[in-house]
Amino acid sequence: MKVSINKYEVIIFKGATVGDAVLAYSESSYKQVLHGKLVIADIYGNRTEPDGPVSEGQSFVLKRIPENSSKQKK
Repeated sequence: MKVSINKYEVIIFKGATVGDAVLAYSESSYKQVLHGKLVIADIYGNRTEPDGPVSEGQSFVLKRIPENSSKQKK
């Protein structure tokens, strides 16, 4: 089945997860998602978890998380 990540079409197997789609797009990006440096969002901007299901034709974008977002304000 075909889905897109950052407007790049990838072909993944039926039953794949969002993480599988990101991995098909880029191993480096997948590792950054796992380490919390990137998040996956759908076309509406809703955050999507890597273990979420994928349907034919869905589109996702990868967004960088600012490094200071994990620090609490004092």
